[in-house]
Amino acid sequence: MHGGVSTGPRTAERLARIRAARTKHGLYSAEMLALRRYITAQLRRGRALLDEA
Repeated sequence: MHGGVSTGPRTAERLARIRAARTKHGLYSAEMLALRRYITAQLRRGRALLDEA
């Protein structure tokens, strides 16, 4: 039950439909992943600057 033996979407249309449906909280959207990468990079740069001082 609940897709336990599902092979996932087999067509481009179904794949697009699944991608569009996963908007429950947005934590794993492309925009949020990019934002987290940016923030992490900025924190690393800041720490590196502090270590040099």
